[in-house]
Amino acid sequence: MGSRRAWWILGIAVVVAAVALFGARAPSREGASVPPREAVAAATSDPGVSREGARQGAAPPVTNVSNRRTPPQRPDARNGDLPPQVQRFLDANVYPPTSRPLTSGSTDLTHPNQRYEKPRPLDEDGEITFVFTADRYYYTGDEVAQVWLEVQKGGQPAAVRIHQATARAESRGAPTGKLVDLGLQTDGVRWASRLDLDQAFPDHHGTILLQVAFQAEAGEVHSEAIRIFSTPLEQVPARVTGEFRDSVQDGSLLVDVGVDVYEPGFYRFDANLYDRNGDPVAYAVFKGDLEPGQQWLPLDFFGKILRDQGALGPYSIEQIRGYRFLEGQTPDRERLVDDPVTHQTRAYDLAEFSDDEYTSEHKERMIQLMLEDADEGRSLDVPRVAGGQG
Repeated sequence: MGSRRAWWILGIAVVVAAVALFGARAPSREGASVPPREAVAAATSDPGVSREGARQGAAPPVTNVSNRRTPPQRPDARNGDLPPQVQRFLDANVYPPTSRPLTSGSTDLTHPNQRYEKPRPLDEDGEITFVFTADRYYYTGDEVAQVWLEVQKGGQPAAVRIHQATARAESRGAPTGKLVDLGLQTDGVRWASRLDLDQAFPDHHGTILLQVAFQAEAGEVHSEAIRIFSTPLEQVPARVTGEFRDSVQDGSLLVDVGVDVYEPGFYRFDANLYDRNGDPVAYAVFKGDLEPGQQWLPLDFFGKILRDQGALGPYSIEQIRGYRFLEGQTPDRERLVDDPVTHQTRAYDLAEFSDDEYTSEHKERMIQLMLEDADEGRSLDVPRVAGGQG
């Protein structure tokens, strides 16, 4: 029984500590400026209203999952002697799940939509290397994918013969539709192509398989494949308007982002915060239901992160990204355009931000349960897997 309870506690602890890391131009739609929060009118809730009609209204301001602090009542005052598992849980939950520190090593966040293909050896001794890649993974609307093959021998461009280079749409992981010739052309260094997605796959929402078959230095034919993801303009569910406002709320930096929502649904938005020197500080997440219309989207950057990093303002909000979740569908999300819009906050004094740790009723209850188990002699360690190593 104790083992089962330990599994349950540790499972929830992981959920509390983990932060999901899921995952240009604005769409050609006109939009009015975002009204003040006090003046935002309720938009129609009629599911049959047209997208154009919905844009004329505005939904009431949405509220993020709260990061607000309550007076801590942590049951850890035991002469500083806490079970190590409880201490690890506390150390992992100093900040809320919706706002965490950001470092230069967080490349999946500081360089979102970056591809990770690297040169690989083509022959046994590694003298010939190749890389087949694109400039990013996600594309939206009528964007053009830059695709290239680069082959080198001894650090210099190798002699290459292209046998085939194609693109093909996929549905649920299976090829669909016609093959499109990539038409790779060499500039003496790379074999490259500009794939106009709106022209080649105008209505396709999902992955596109890119394949190349080539010979290097008269060797054997080698085949390679990568994938990109396309969202048609008509399926872009919302846009960032470019309007912002910032303030200090409950000891944290609250940045309201203006958004124009075309389609109702459950959304996720992420954004990065940089200090006045351009160094990464934190990222914040919004997750919640949005109705059609123009509204303010709250992003709460936790105050203690700014204090712990000694991050001085003014701060820059960058790399805002978002999608609408499509439950039970494939693909399971509609992405917004990767818009380069940024915002610089006022130069707040660092002392305006709270140095308090994040706490919540759920977090305190988890600590209490773990301490009770320790008092009663229940193991908080993960049980050994049958057949595993000790």
